[in-house]
Amino acid sequence: MEIKAILLSLKHNKFMAFIMVLQIAFTMAVLSVSVFLAATTLKEWNLPSGIPHNDIIRVTPRFYDDSVNVAAAVIDDLERLKTVPGVVAVTPSDQVPFAAEDVREVFLDTNEEAQAYQTNIFSADEQLMAVLDLNLVAGRAFTFSDVVTEANTPAGVVMVSESMASALFPDDNALDKTLWLNKGRDPVKIVGIYSDFMNGETLNYFGKSYQTMIIARSVWQFGAEPHYLIRMESGSAAQQLEDIATVFYRDQGRYLAQYEVLSRIQKRMYDGRGSRALTFLVISLVLVLITSFGIAGFTSFQVNQRRKQIGTRRALGARKSDIMAYILTENSIITLFGLFVGTIVTLVFSFELSVIERQNILDVVLLLGIALLLWAINIVAVWIPGRRAVRVPPAIVTRGA
Repeated sequence: MEIKAILLSLKHNKFMAFIMVLQIAFTMAVLSVSVFLAATTLKEWNLPSGIPHNDIIRVTPRFYDDSVNVAAAVIDDLERLKTVPGVVAVTPSDQVPFAAEDVREVFLDTNEEAQAYQTNIFSADEQLMAVLDLNLVAGRAFTFSDVVTEANTPAGVVMVSESMASALFPDDNALDKTLWLNKGRDPVKIVGIYSDFMNGETLNYFGKSYQTMIIARSVWQFGAEPHYLIRMESGSAAQQLEDIATVFYRDQGRYLAQYEVLSRIQKRMYDGRGSRALTFLVISLVLVLITSFGIAGFTSFQVNQRRKQIGTRRALGARKSDIMAYILTENSIITLFGLFVGTIVTLVFSFELSVIERQNILDVVLLLGIALLLWAINIVAVWIPGRRAVRVPPAIVTRGA
């Protein structure tokens, strides 16, 4: 096959070739970005929670009477909850697994240029480990004496998850190390490392699903009431949900903002992620269909414009396979140009979106797969009208020429 002849033909029909290159490039860029975002969204899909989420109830009461002593009410709540049949352990906490949104930055030194490490810090008492059924990996767990209950008293010790310990000290042991909860102030000592548990959607999306810390702090006041995390006997949480809620209805001056089993929160987190990914995948599918029909229609038009030329070549002895090879090669050259331009545009968009998303969304393997898919679509789109054209007898095609 003479490539030079094909290039001369494309030069002669450069406008049509340009339109096709533009269509392929645009499709590849938008399709690639949509697939990248869908893949990024699903990257942390359905990871192990690390906790018995089917057995833990979350209750969030809120006071509307500002004269209530919230700290005393919390103590009273804990005592009453412990008497409910089936309750294994209970703790007040400022954040909830799967829904932790308060992302904090911690530091390993006090320099202005110190690197920030993102985490979710759970403020709770010494019972949080038992409620979440976490394993102590190294060091020690909090005791009652570690828990800070005064508003102006800083906490001196923290515990970190295995993933957080690895992020902070990838080549060293995190135990007994000091870190700062704010740049230049609030130093704390790491006294224990526990097994990983899921934090929330924000860090989960960025691949930091298990980067958590627990600080022994139980200070509650009006406007900053705690969530209650209540671990029930296995299999009983859903059945006793209303009984647990009744405990909080006994007091005047407050209402229950939320009460549910943690598995429902987990489902909401993944449902939201699934909806986002599905949106991108639908966009991708629609683009593939539009591209397929568009290229097929465009190619059919070009082939029909050349029917007399094809008939003349057939009459001069050209085989059907020769003509098909010519059409396919011409289309492949156009496609390669389009894919090259599309790749450049995709890289530019991927870089910009990676900055916005704060993580690298580019996937070279997916990019190559999308390029091969578009090339295959183009081949099929050309093959169908091409085969139809070369099967028409030369005498019919050239009649009237």
